[in-house]
Amino acid sequence: MKKYLFLLLVLIVLASCISKLSEEQNMRLYKAYSERNYFKLDNLMSKIEIMDNNPDWLLYKSQLCYAFNKPEESIYYINRLLINHPDYFMDTIIADLHFMLAHNAARVQDYSMAIETGETILKKHQNLYDSSFVGVLADDVNIWNTLLGVPKTEVRIDSENIIPIKRDIAGLMNFPVISYDDNDTLDFVFDTGASKSVIVKSLADKFGATILENKVHVYGFTGKRIESELGLVSFKLGDIEIKNSPFLIFPDSLLSFADGAYVIKGVIGFPVMNALKQFTLKDDKELVIPEKPDKTKLRNLALEEAYPVVMVQYNNDTLPFHFDTGADRTILYYSFLNKFKDNFEDIKKTNYTIGGAGGTKEVEVFVMDSAMFYAGNSNSKLYNVVMLTEQIGIEQHFLYGNLGQDYIKKFSETTINFESMNISFK
Repeated sequence: MKKYLFLLLVLIVLASCISKLSEEQNMRLYKAYSERNYFKLDNLMSKIEIMDNNPDWLLYKSQLCYAFNKPEESIYYINRLLINHPDYFMDTIIADLHFMLAHNAARVQDYSMAIETGETILKKHQNLYDSSFVGVLADDVNIWNTLLGVPKTEVRIDSENIIPIKRDIAGLMNFPVISYDDNDTLDFVFDTGASKSVIVKSLADKFGATILENKVHVYGFTGKRIESELGLVSFKLGDIEIKNSPFLIFPDSLLSFADGAYVIKGVIGFPVMNALKQFTLKDDKELVIPEKPDKTKLRNLALEEAYPVVMVQYNNDTLPFHFDTGADRTILYYSFLNKFKDNFEDIKKTNYTIGGAGGTKEVEVFVMDSAMFYAGNSNSKLYNVVMLTEQIGIEQHFLYGNLGQDYIKKFSETTINFESMNISFK
């Protein structure tokens, strides 16, 4: 009896040692967490002391590490929660922890962990999500299975590199990508909005792509599901060597527009950009890649899966926007309209064509005459801003728009740092 009383006393003492958040703190933190407003959550957490034994604090810390590109740290915190506090959270949060864990694992190319965690969601938590989410996750798991056991991507940067940029007839930024074996050069689109890199089928062999088994599927911006192959491509950007980078291999027809008048040969997407750590778009003429990234304290850039998210201020609200160099203009999502709908009662609808890989789609939109936005250390007024009146494709419900080239072109330099998670405009 004395033994049990002693153990009970020990448990009571240990429980009393657990740091606690106040009810108000936890309410504000959980709201930012559930809305995936990483920048607000980061600000709130910066004002709280470290509570390394508090499950709620660990939850918020794991999400911040996920969002601010510290996948190894996020994996550490998530595993602590799943192992030490398996019954503390409701099923929706447990599922969210698995979701972050899967994408953290994919970022560090631990595809075995990504597959196992993704399959856990599909088996145990599928009922918590809509069919589009389940479909995308199932396709991701198939991609991770296809990449299982392949060599990891290698990047070698020995000095600063300056890569020339030119605009194609659609106004998109292109730069020369050099094949690793024969030094053949092709212009690829530079697109932060692309979660994966792409090359067309007719050029995959020319670039020495190692085509992997299994067909894979991805979704285009319009929501169309696209069948593709997957391959490993080695190439150079200036003197930078990139080996075994995963590329989707699309049929040529998917990247051919206006009856062949405009053709995209390839797209450099997030995985390559993340591996470069930092780059500057300068004077709309050069891509400057330093040997080592700068160290900055301000975090105003985040990641959702493999999509860069930038902190944008509008009407004194801090809103997460998709940062998209592959979009010729800024587009406000349906969630933006919902949030500020009282401001747009007198605006008339018009038709607008959106598109990307997989085709185009005509939708009804509102067009704002002008709107002032603040991003990073900058601000600019944009004109004729398109606002969607319906949810399109697999648009993330917690994002309020994409910040496109009409904003980026206002400045002579845009620097993106995936190490410090900072974006700045000059």
